[in-house]
Amino acid sequence: MKKNSTLHQFIHEMANKYTVMFDVDREEMVEDVPFAFIAQHKRRDERYMITKKMKVYGVENQQLVFANVCEEKLTGHFLKRLHYVMESYASTFIPKHQEHMSTIVLGLIITDQEVDKAIVKEVRRFRKIKFFNYGLHGWAEMYLAIVNPKNKSVEIHAKGRPFVFSIEKILGEEK
Repeated sequence: MKKNSTLHQFIHEMANKYTVMFDVDREEMVEDVPFAFIAQHKRRDERYMITKKMKVYGVENQQLVFANVCEEKLTGHFLKRLHYVMESYASTFIPKHQEHMSTIVLGLIITDQEVDKAIVKEVRRFRKIKFFNYGLHGWAEMYLAIVNPKNKSVEIHAKGRPFVFSIEKILGEEK
């Protein structure tokens, strides 16, 4: 398999952009699926009454980004496999306690190939929400996105659009 230098340069630039706010692990292998990088961001907010010893509440939010390079044509089987691997691996990152509020899991498929309209439609419709302990211990949202640096396009569910804004900005700078 021939390596596409512009595609890998784009991935390297994107991973570097994520390092500002995220912990980035490059070239990770989960089960049999290679990821260009996995980025994790954690945020914790607490409110106090008078002193820090009297905590009123605390909430934790986190975001996970799984970036996968697909140099051949995308298939429905590939999407299902990627979803399964992301869901099983992301569950190891999600804390199971009362202060956990939300986790956003974003699966980026970076390709420079043409994508079938059926695959684009499936990605635009893909959104999974899982509640922990009936929502009392938070929830997790999962999105898939197709990023095509060649066409400068990003395909994702409408609710997931804010999570790929920075990627759209990178694509806009390359014009």
